Amino acid sequence: MAARYKISDKNIYGFRTGMYRMFLLLPVYLALVLGIEFGLGPLLYRGYEKTAVLEEGETGNVAGEEIPVAQSIGDMERLGTFTLLVKGVAVNHDKFRSGDQVYHWITLDSGEKVIAHINRKAIGETGEAGLYRMPVGVWRQWDPPQEALVYERTLTVTDHYVDMYGDFVPVLTQEDYGWALGRKASVWVFVIGVAAYRIIGVRRWRFAPALLWKRDPLLPRNDLECFSASTFAIWAHSFPMLEGWPLVTGAHGSRKVVANFKNVALGGQWGIHDRQEGLRTVHELVEEHAGKLDTVYAGWDLCRANQLVGMMYLVKMITREEMDQEFARTGKVIQQRFSSWEEMAESYLEGYEAWRRRCGDPDAAGSAARRRYIFRQLKENPDGPYAVPFGTDLTGMTYGGGKAARDVVKRVLRNYRGPCQ
Repeated sequence: MAARYKISDKNIYGFRTGMYRMFLLLPVYLALVLGIEFGLGPLLYRGYEKTAVLEEGETGNVAGEEIPVAQSIGDMERLGTFTLLVKGVAVNHDKFRSGDQVYHWITLDSGEKVIAHINRKAIGETGEAGLYRMPVGVWRQWDPPQEALVYERTLTVTDHYVDMYGDFVPVLTQEDYGWALGRKASVWVFVIGVAAYRIIGVRRWRFAPALLWKRDPLLPRNDLECFSASTFAIWAHSFPMLEGWPLVTGAHGSRKVVANFKNVALGGQWGIHDRQEGLRTVHELVEEHAGKLDTVYAGWDLCRANQLVGMMYLVKMITREEMDQEFARTGKVIQQRFSSWEEMAESYLEGYEAWRRRCGDPDAAGSAARRRYIFRQLKENPDGPYAVPFGTDLTGMTYGGGKAARDVVKRVLRNYRGPCQ
């Protein structure tokens, strides 16, 4: 059994649709980041400084003269907030680490020994050499870490400690704050820029969604569009530029594809430059075979009619409703004129070979053989374009107010694999 078809991953991330142009915006990007760092940074720093600095008298802040000095555990329990006078040897040497935090063991004036967590940036002088005023502290209950229990025999208590750190966070200088803000801004600018490029690119049909591939706006929305995409599947798989079935346009609308469709295929080969010329050409191709059984190369003309409609939609000459109208008109003639995909394809290939001969191709038969091989490959796939029933109901129209038939397209997309699956 052939492998299931896979949504084209040719351009799911947009790298082939000018994403490299984003790097041309590097000077603008750098200017924006520097503007945030040196322009917006100083303005925001004032607010940051207010919120980052501890309030006066708050745990972990510098202890002023009004903060009472505790000399025992009893004093700490009674006072609520307090400070301690500690000799430098304890602050500099009597310490241990638990995780990222550094703790000290301190001997109080009462002779009691306790654990303290100290904000060293808030330690103040006392005027006496070697004696320091600790930050504002509170006596706090805790579950001591294992590192503290090593000193359990020498400590007076282990279920409480002196918290002289509180909610302190080191305050950045204005220069460091601006640099950090610019660095974060650079990341967000890049992320938002890439996300915006992705979203805009998908909405403008330039490439397929990388994850939510069923939301690709160029996938069939109803059974009519699914059937019609199958009618020109051979063409859609004949050129490297195209991405194939079941896209209703054969490819996504990258700048290269749109330019080729508009200027080379429609404008150059067909003389189609606007909606009126395009619809007139499509109607001529269809009416040549409508209600007739003896016309030659009907498959070639009718499949190309649908192909033109898809191309016109991609270059925005017609709306989705107009595309469905033309698909329905052409599809009904195809179903009246042929009884199967094989019969339609054979007529298409005969017409293609005759057209190549008229164009002076000395290997017209070989060109037709290559497209016949493509048809056989597509036909062998159980989830490919020719697994769509040839007799699919084409009467349900979204523009007509009724509910469009979606049984076939649901099955097709259910069996389809996205680019990341």
